[in-house]
Amino acid sequence: MSAKPKNYLTVIKQNGFCSVQDLGRMSSQHLGFSGSGAADEYAFLYANYLLCLAQKLFQPSVQLNHHLTHNLNQAQLEITLGQITFKAEQNCTIAITGADCSVSINDKPVSNWQIHHVKTHDIIHFSQPKMGLHSYLAVAGGIQNKPWLGSRSQTSTEKGLGFNNAPADTISLNYRIPLAEHCNINDRNKEHYNLTSTIPASGRFDLEQASKVAFAQKQLAPSTFYKELNKPLTLRFIPQSLWHSFAKKQQTAFCKHQFTISADSNRMGYRLSEIPDDITSAISNTQSKLSKPVTFGTIQLPSNNQPIVLMKERQTIGGYPVLGSVIQTDLFKLSQLRPGNKIQFSPTTLNFAQQQLSAFHQKFCFSI
Repeated sequence: MSAKPKNYLTVIKQNGFCSVQDLGRMSSQHLGFSGSGAADEYAFLYANYLLCLAQKLFQPSVQLNHHLTHNLNQAQLEITLGQITFKAEQNCTIAITGADCSVSINDKPVSNWQIHHVKTHDIIHFSQPKMGLHSYLAVAGGIQNKPWLGSRSQTSTEKGLGFNNAPADTISLNYRIPLAEHCNINDRNKEHYNLTSTIPASGRFDLEQASKVAFAQKQLAPSTFYKELNKPLTLRFIPQSLWHSFAKKQQTAFCKHQFTISADSNRMGYRLSEIPDDITSAISNTQSKLSKPVTFGTIQLPSNNQPIVLMKERQTIGGYPVLGSVIQTDLFKLSQLRPGNKIQFSPTTLNFAQQQLSAFHQKFCFSI
């Protein structure tokens, strides 16, 4: 029987939504359970990347390569629209990424996309972000809530199922978030680290490591990944047979149309404004079929002509007509958009989608 965690973050104020997320349940959909996982995998992986790199630089005796996948998948807190405050019950090392919530530690502003050393009784406050939706708070060693079906991810749809090991707890006021036994990887009296721009003054840090940090700064820069979020986001998708049944004129009209994200969008699916009138006839002639498996990014076309892009907490099957599937790297960006933001669609190929996702993950693995 495992010992109870002795280290915690305690929620002392809350007005937003917070949950524990990792990369999700990779092999659970055939059982009828949502895959779940971090909405924005870029921000999630970046936070764990920073902590992996910090451990390698400041504690070089720890060999990370064998456990690299595990470390990049350490569970974190996904904070939606900020407005939450934590109290550290012990010294720990944290990384903050995602939507900029003007985070402060003991009322002193700290930078986003960086590592920070937190001391016992320190207060970490997330304000409401001006842009974006999800922020990520990673702690060295990961969040240690009880895993279920190979993941620590929490989903709102599974809390009432009654399974013995299902993650039923909701993070709320006074909730104690369990941390790892060793959650502090700082070995110097420095409170903040920008590892992708500052080379630590340590004799154990050689030119090869310095070059790798410089490379990471260029390859993983958040400003590069999110550079198009200030204008309508183009979602590239892999078409299915319904798309190919459209006339060329209807395909062009669909791709030129700017959809608006609806207010009832959530982690299960992003609902959009109505499709152009000149292609509704093509969809209305398509009959709903028996339910079949759906996946992350599936574009469903309900009878109200308002497309739905399925997200991380999606159901596992559906009967609506399907236009195609949005490529995963674009879905990470979509997850940071709010109701009222605009998107467009553009068809692409399966080969292109696979290349994009492979390159995305290789950047993080190579940079450690």
